[in-house]
This record gives sequence, C-alpha cells and structure tokens, in this order.
Amino acid sequence: MRSGTLPAAHIHAIIMPVLVEIAWMRCDSVGAPPEDFLSDAELQKLAQMRFLRRREEWLLGRWTAKRLLAAAVPALAGTLPIKWTISNEADGQPYVLIGDQRLAGCLSISHRGGQAVCAWTSAQGVGLGIDLERIEPRSPAFVSDYFTAAEQKTLIAGAARERDAVLVWSAKEAMLKALGKGLRLDTRAVEVVRIAIQEESDGWRGLTVRCPSRPDLDWWAGWTPAGEFLITLTVCGQALNFSSLHVQELRV
Repeated sequence: MRSGTLPAAHIHAIIMPVLVEIAWMRCDSVGAPPEDFLSDAELQKLAQMRFLRRREEWLLGRWTAKRLLAAAVPALAGTLPIKWTISNEADGQPYVLIGDQRLAGCLSISHRGGQAVCAWTSAQGVGLGIDLERIEPRSPAFVSDYFTAAEQKTLIAGAARERDAVLVWSAKEAMLKALGKGLRLDTRAVEVVRIAIQEESDGWRGLTVRCPSRPDLDWWAGWTPAGEFLITLTVCGQALNFSSLHVQELRV
C-alpha cells in the first residue's frame, strides 16, 4: 500500500476578488519518490514517458501543483495526494479529479529548466494561465514569425530587448492558456500592448494585453523576474473587477 504526505513548502499566492493563487518552486528534484504523491493514473502516464528530461519536468510540475492545491483547496486539506489526480484535456489544459468527480476551478502549470510554477483559481467563468521562461536570446526570425507588428516595434534595441522578447512570448503563452487554446491558436491572435518595468502591485509588474477576437473579455496580466527566468500570469473573464488585486504569500 502506498501512502505519502506533502512536506512544508513556500507557496506564493495572488488572491483576487475571486481566488487566484500562483505558486512557484525552485529545486533540482521533486523531493519525494513518485509513489508518495502520484495517483495510479498519474503513475501510468509517467511510465509512458520515454525521455528522462520530459519525465523530470512533468514530475516537478505535478509536485508543485499538488503542494499548492493541498494548501489552497479546502476539499483537499488533509487528504493524501495519491488519492486525487491531475489530468489533462485534449488541448493540454490540466484539471483535478477527486475519484471520478472533477474539482471546480482552473489550474495552470508551467515547468522549465529544473523549476516549475502553477496557478489555481476556484472561480467559475475565469480563464487562468501561467508561464515560466528562461531569459535567453530569441532570433529575429522567431520574433517575426510569432509577434505582431506592434509587438515587434516595442522591442527596442539594447540590454532589455532580450528580456522583453522572452517576456512578450511568455505572456502570449499564458494568455493562450487562459483562453483554453494553448499553442493551437496563432500567437499573433493575442497581443502585449504595454510592459511595466517597475513593480506595480505587491511585487508584480504590470502588462497590458488584449485579444482582438474576444472584446468581451477583461484581462489582468503581470510578470515578475525570477533569477535567470521570468514568470507571467494572466487572468481573463467577462465583467471582472481586478481593482482589488491582492498578493499574499502562503506558507505550509
């Protein structure tokens, strides 16, 4: 019989009028064997992964998400993480199953380079997307292929160009996740209009974003540096009020 509990972790959360939490963790390993926190269904999925790097990143993403969910979702408090499953829609969007019941809410996960981030909201009718990217050069061809003409003009020459190119790309990925589309949708269908350099709200720096094909959606977007990485978070929905955005760090 397998059993397991989740150790203490630092969980960083964004709490809005409807609960929106963001968590990130930096580590080289998940800190526990898969048998201690993966459900049978998750272990089966892990066994199907052929490449070591993919296995390690997937494990880290699940580890981070389960630690956040255990702290943020009352229905999961005190339950063994092997008793519930993080599964994926056909488009890759993750969701949580407790037995055969789907947990109401929206989950987003990103992992890269030995780090993982995840975000969760229990609100209905809210789209949520988070992305983690390493700050590294993006070629002119990449920018031309994936950025709108307006976005390309915002990438001024200089030291910030490399970071801003990664930031625009990361925000696009987060927006497409929030829309439930992922990279199946043309990245030029969403646009970053403005990048704030200074902190605007509880350590987060603002982004102004839009999706011209969905004028009915309100957006909140932010980014934060994380060493050699950066993290972007986007939230969208109809008639949302983001004026009371509040950032809170949870420790469990």
